[in-house]
Amino acid sequence: MKTLQGFWQLARPFWTSSEKIPALMLLLATILMNLGLVGVNILNNFWNLHFYNALQALDYDAFLIGGIEFILLQAALTGFTVAAFHFQQKLTIKWMRWEITNTLQNWLKNRRYLLMQLNGPETDNPDQRVADDIDMFIVISLKLGLGVMTALVSLFSFLNILWQASSLVSLPIGAEGLVIPGLLVWIALLYSIAGTGGAFWLGRALPRLNFLQQRREADFRFSLMRLREHAESIAQYRGEKAEMQTFTTRLEAALQNFWQLVKKQKIVLGYSTFYMRTATVIPMFIMAPQFFAGVFPLGRLTQISAAFGEVHEAMAYLVKAFPQIAEWKAVIDRLTGFQNRLNAISSDNGVKIRHQPRSLAISKLNLWLPDSGKTILRDFSVNIAPGESLLVRAPSGFGKSTMVRAVFGLWQHASGSAAYDTENALVLAQKPYFPLGNLRDILWYPQIANRTKDATLAHALQKFGLGHLASRLDQETDWSKKLSIGEQQRCAFVRVLLHKPQILFLDESTSALDEKSETLCYRLLKEELPETILVSIGHRPSLDRFHSQILDLDTSSPSAIAPQQALTVST
Repeated sequence: MKTLQGFWQLARPFWTSSEKIPALMLLLATILMNLGLVGVNILNNFWNLHFYNALQALDYDAFLIGGIEFILLQAALTGFTVAAFHFQQKLTIKWMRWEITNTLQNWLKNRRYLLMQLNGPETDNPDQRVADDIDMFIVISLKLGLGVMTALVSLFSFLNILWQASSLVSLPIGAEGLVIPGLLVWIALLYSIAGTGGAFWLGRALPRLNFLQQRREADFRFSLMRLREHAESIAQYRGEKAEMQTFTTRLEAALQNFWQLVKKQKIVLGYSTFYMRTATVIPMFIMAPQFFAGVFPLGRLTQISAAFGEVHEAMAYLVKAFPQIAEWKAVIDRLTGFQNRLNAISSDNGVKIRHQPRSLAISKLNLWLPDSGKTILRDFSVNIAPGESLLVRAPSGFGKSTMVRAVFGLWQHASGSAAYDTENALVLAQKPYFPLGNLRDILWYPQIANRTKDATLAHALQKFGLGHLASRLDQETDWSKKLSIGEQQRCAFVRVLLHKPQILFLDESTSALDEKSETLCYRLLKEELPETILVSIGHRPSLDRFHSQILDLDTSSPSAIAPQQALTVST
């Protein structure tokens, strides 16, 4: 029941969205094609009756007619199979496109992708949830849903044939024998219940093992990705041995769980194979005495055997599909866990931020660390007018960047309020982010690159000593590896000139620059963006002259130094 609730939690948004009408049409077409397949199977069952009767009667003309009917039935079977596959795949693509897009929007909404990392490690590998699990959820859900529907239709379609055929079977009880109405139906039902129950009992550990396998494989892939992203640092540390140890540990964890999974699957597979294969001969042995006594011809025996197989297969569908059901349950558990984690993240916690053009106003700002509860800042307030600036200084590890995070809405362990032009605010981090794409796309990020302004871009590059990059704007490569950290930081300042923000937060954005280059960057900011409010995090005394207010945070001697305006702060 919990799994079905999880399924509906995941599926309901799509089936109630604007895509529901075309999706329902595709689902209806898929169902009709599957019903067509059931109809062909029913006709094929009666074909068995007439064809094998013709063989037993040595009726060559009926045999030839049966051959033509067989070709027509196979043509119909092929047509319905291809059509069912076509409509099912179109529905899969439509559902997958909507589901992935909707999940990505929820993940990106209110910066949840970052808040999930900052506020707890409960969600493992969210990229896998989006890239792999949604695909598996949709494909398996459609396959299982259509499979159950087809099994039920087949069951009731062939029950009548099997029920009537049961009247031909008499048990050797009494002088005339005992005929039990629907005997073959009851045998198929009991056999299927026993098989289904056994499969569920033997495979009860499969959902948990599948869940663990997906997690451990994702952890292993993540460690490989980290090697690629931090290749230079690892090489400088000569950390190959330590990395190999990490790879080996995570690989071994995945392989050990995989072997446990294989051992359980072996048991279920062996049981299911024996169970399904033995079912094909049961009706033969039950009907054999009456057949050899001449009660009915070969065609009737063949028809009854085929009908028993269809009824039994429909009843035993869950046995055959149990490995997929186990995988489906594990996927639903992972996706519902991911969505519940997203829904639990509230953007209302932390600093209350409101839009206010031009000035920056921070009121009663309190910051603390979630683990230790240590207070970083208490009751801090400040007003900064256009063109003014604030420099925040503190010892390394004190939590200076946390102040920028809180004011920008990225730190929930805070209280107070902040008002500024939220639509024209920009943060420069110590390590600039370089997205995928060519250099033009990177420099214009997060805006869409504008080719018509290449001259403006080239002029900005020249100002920051990056003129040699102007001829490489169309080049697409891993620029975060091609450029030094100092060049990357200057590229970030080029972005500032292109965006012209009203509020600019600089989180140690010049840490890799020499004093001359740092001075150049700040001087250009002051000249090109005289009305922009600057809030800087830094250590160097050389930054003092570029800021109208300075805030010193020191646990031993909290103080505030302000050349032009006094600030008070306690910690």
